[in-house]
Amino acid sequence: MPKSASPKIYLLNNVDTNRFTRACVGCLVLSQDNKIVLQQRDDNCHRFPGALATFGGGIEPGESPMQALIRELKEELGANVQAADVISLGALTETETNFREVVYVYFWHDKKGTITGCYEGKANYYSNPLDALKHRKVMNDVRWTLQECKKKKLLK
Repeated sequence: MPKSASPKIYLLNNVDTNRFTRACVGCLVLSQDNKIVLQQRDDNCHRFPGALATFGGGIEPGESPMQALIRELKEELGANVQAADVISLGALTETETNFREVVYVYFWHDKKGTITGCYEGKANYYSNPLDALKHRKVMNDVRWTLQECKKKKLLK
């Protein structure tokens, strides 16, 4: 993954999901103790093996992006997420999918400590965005999300 590649950004109100082969959600999680939590995908994973990714996944038929996010964070982290605690950052498409998939991107701070574990891949914890960016294989949406969260002062 070239470090210079940057995702093409779509605003939520301009997204025509029919243009894409898949619609997904991704979330940068901040733990109760203010650590950035990202998913280290298994090396044998069929999609993006070994990559550092946000938590999330595909939106199922009849599901809103927020419903998908709440479901995915429950499945992947055991987390109890309330929609009111989630911050929407936008929607993007990226080079890793040849701009065929749209990802609705979110930020969630687990202030109540509801994460019970990591049930898909491995949870990596970082003290700051620069440490996360040192990973050998960072997904473009992670780069963009870290930058947006820093810009919005959601991360230090």
